[in-house]
Amino acid sequence: MKIAVIDDEQSELRYLTGMIRQFLQKSGYLEEEIAAFRSAEEFLDAWEPYGFELILLDIYMEGMDGIEAARRIRQRDEDVRLVFCTSGNEFASESYEVRAHYYLRKPVTEQGISDMFDRLELDEYESGRFIVLPDGQQLVLRNIIYTEYSNHIVTVYNKKGEDIRTRISQTELEKRLCGFPYFQCCSKGIVINFYEVVKSGDHYFEMSNGKKVYMSRRREKEVRNAYMDFCFEQTRRELCE
Repeated sequence: MKIAVIDDEQSELRYLTGMIRQFLQKSGYLEEEIAAFRSAEEFLDAWEPYGFELILLDIYMEGMDGIEAARRIRQRDEDVRLVFCTSGNEFASESYEVRAHYYLRKPVTEQGISDMFDRLELDEYESGRFIVLPDGQQLVLRNIIYTEYSNHIVTVYNKKGEDIRTRISQTELEKRLCGFPYFQCCSKGIVINFYEVVKSGDHYFEMSNGKKVYMSRRREKEVRNAYMDFCFEQTRRELCE
């Protein structure tokens, strides 16, 4: 996800970009690109339509304010999500005009950032997230059931479409997948997607394609704890909806 943050107060700009980066990393959304701009003019000079998925704008800025900047952005980009950062709500009617997605209240808090991303439905973005394999294939993360390594070849078992075979080391694959909280290496050469677990049995997980994937004794405790944390977080999100 590419995010732009626009604020003419340097301290506010550093604080907000830091808060966003910290939240995304804690939530498992890695490799995000966050660009900071000290004015609307600076942003518009550098901006290309559809270059960002999310733009946060301070409303009160010297020169062009956030409302006018949003109008210009929306004229050329129908899809980008716009968030206004403000201490008041006196621009509510203007926010409807430019189809803003959220008001982020100042002073910004960790809970405020979390509420913002909940409202923005970050899971919708996550469902389409992919990585690029060394052979150029795009691998949609949430489509993966589990992966299996053998003789320098990884087989990716998918819930949609055909399974994928590609030449990549297990170390490199784990580096690309296991930074996300829903992927876990449960035994040598096997990485599973917790979203696709339908049953947790003795020493194994039953996956959504009916296959049983076994855990090594050395890793079982760590894997089960990670799976419990994942289930707890899913339950918390459902209760908050």
